[in-house]
Amino acid sequence: MKKIKTVAYKGSKRKLIDNIISLAKETTPTSVFDGFTGTGIVAASLREAGYVVTANDLNYSSIIYSSVFLKGFDQKLVEEHLNIMNKITPKAGWLTNNYSGTVKRAIRGTDKSVQERPLGFLEKNARKLDAAREYVQELEINQKDKNALIFSIILSADKVFNNSNDQKSSLKDWSASSKKDVVFLSPTLVEGPLGSVTHGDILEQKIKADFVYFDPPYTSGVLYESCYHLNDSIAKWDKAKLDKSYAIPRPVSKCFKKNNKNAGNFYSKKEAAAAFDLLLSNTTADRIVISYSDAPRNAISLEELQAVCQKHGQVSVQMKDHRICMQPKQMNKISQELKEAFIIIDQ
Repeated sequence: MKKIKTVAYKGSKRKLIDNIISLAKETTPTSVFDGFTGTGIVAASLREAGYVVTANDLNYSSIIYSSVFLKGFDQKLVEEHLNIMNKITPKAGWLTNNYSGTVKRAIRGTDKSVQERPLGFLEKNARKLDAAREYVQELEINQKDKNALIFSIILSADKVFNNSNDQKSSLKDWSASSKKDVVFLSPTLVEGPLGSVTHGDILEQKIKADFVYFDPPYTSGVLYESCYHLNDSIAKWDKAKLDKSYAIPRPVSKCFKKNNKNAGNFYSKKEAAAAFDLLLSNTTADRIVISYSDAPRNAISLEELQAVCQKHGQVSVQMKDHRICMQPKQMNKISQELKEAFIIIDQ
């Protein structure tokens, strides 16, 4: 299977793809549903395996990734525009004005002394990203091809952003990767049956497919809309109003805790079991597979989740050694070993 390029993400399932595909093959499905598509890596791999895939996510940028992977694009046309974008004259805009250079701020975990710290991008890279995104915004081309170009910009931004783990903060010094020049490359063109995408709250949907895969965000503190808010901003290009009190300026709409907004039922210890129960009640499939990592700060335990699943079919569990997502050594948070569980529900 070809290497599929996509963005960095907490809890990426790239290393679990073979397991997921094996679990799907056992039921010989035609249609597949990926309920929390994230980076799109699972949806893309299932399409490559020959299945008709539908992918869903709440994050707009995730819908861009899966749209590109499941619907394809005109590679020749996209590469022609990428060639123009790679030669484009850099021009300061929304990204440069809000996410480049350095900023003076009080540092948490110290005596709150004010220090000058990097923002997300070096100015040279922000200016090029700005120019390219404005260029794509004005193009009058097929939406599938425009999505591929937007995905390319997000991929390029991800490569030079000064933090490889998320977009909530920036490393205290410019990393080697952040100093590299932006280069726009074509996204992976995935082969297989054409698929589709849905965008919205999965708890409000009725799901029907032969095989369904769920990897909900059940870890407290890992709010994906906040962790990858910049990807969404680049995808939408709505130049959102920002709250600049954060280490990395954040769209006001993504400031959940500060604005007392409910981040989602799966994140809540009080609501997670009921959310899973509703999700499974709304799902009709020959087989449902739920990924579960026994990581710190989970809103629901593996035992509690199994108890919910047993209400919806015959349950079995497969375990696999896995690791928490890798983080830079300068963050002093090296991954720990843990177990990944696949909860299998046969209906």
